[in-house]
Amino acid sequence: MEVIIMQNRLHSHRFVGRTTLNDGHIHEYSGTTSANPDTPGHIHYMVGQTTFEDGHIHRYSLRTGPSIPVNGGHTHYYYAATSFEDGHIHYLYGYTNIYDQ
Repeated sequence: MEVIIMQNRLHSHRFVGRTTLNDGHIHEYSGTTSANPDTPGHIHYMVGQTTFEDGHIHRYSLRTGPSIPVNGGHTHYYYAATSFEDGHIHYLYGYTNIYDQ
């Protein structure tokens, strides 16, 4: 059986993490990035909201860094601040999963 690799095909990545500790608590977050073509240096968008903690949530909307080749796949670094809620913000950062979803 012949395997055909389709370059430029649309793909997305899963992500999961915990925010920084601010105002005495953290939030968790997870989701799937936007679907974008698999071209060298491409980026994705991440939009969502954190878990409900300490009586509130935070929203986030960000653009990942460019693709980084890893073990036959690739990943993206991300770093951003959440929305300002209840008198504070949090930061979220990490890497997307290595393989396309």
